[in-house]
Amino acid sequence: MPFTLARHPAVVVPRPVMLAGRTELAPGFVRLRLAEGEPGALEGFDAPGSGDHFRIVVALDAEGRPAGAASTYTAVAWQVASEPRWVDMDVVLHDDHADAAGESSPEPRAGVARWAAAAPIGAPAVIAGPKGSVLMTGRPERVLLAGDDTAVPALRRYLGMLGPSTRGELLLETRHDPAALGLEVPAGVELSILPPVPHEPGAAIAAALTDRPRPLPAPVAGDPDTAAHDVFVFVCAEQSVVAPARAMLARWGIPVESAVVKGYWKR
Repeated sequence: MPFTLARHPAVVVPRPVMLAGRTELAPGFVRLRLAEGEPGALEGFDAPGSGDHFRIVVALDAEGRPAGAASTYTAVAWQVASEPRWVDMDVVLHDDHADAAGESSPEPRAGVARWAAAAPIGAPAVIAGPKGSVLMTGRPERVLLAGDDTAVPALRRYLGMLGPSTRGELLLETRHDPAALGLEVPAGVELSILPPVPHEPGAAIAAALTDRPRPLPAPVAGDPDTAAHDVFVFVCAEQSVVAPARAMLARWGIPVESAVVKGYWKR
């Protein structure tokens, strides 16, 4: 079935929050619950797109205003229509590089990762966003989803949105059990676990995408739209995956605006 992706901008609102809970999903992978830092701070928060993300700053000045670099994270879940209001986010505690489950700041083992690992319950922060949403209309015939641990929150949401009848492939660069990370993979999606290459994050995904054949027949001559709308591609991981992912899209005849390809962090 044909599908389209539409981008919808949103008004960015700074929202004071505080750390309300921390759950370890797997070693080095934690879920944080952010509660309102003041009454009504999370009213109106929404992230309808499966990859929607917000920015968070954990370094604040004496008056509670952002005083440090911001990092970007995918919204996992939220409750804002009634009290208590909260937003959940997942954080990968990398050993030697970036600090996000989304896009990251450039400071190793700093910022949000350190805060996520050690901040006391009640610690303040400020979030802002999402600045927009990418919404899918219709359903693709097949999907190719690829990502590392930082992409797991978005992968969860895409798999849930696409539903149990989804067919395609999921390439996951991880050392973790996907079930422990909350990934429920439909029967029609072939899951391939790609062991990370030491000191080369993203290399396993890049290799898997290189010269990868298109999963469906090439578009009918004279009907270029079939190439754009029957396969949905999501590739998000370390920055090095972007070039091979875009090269694959070009080989498959899929415009970049009909896919989601991002470097979520940079080593």
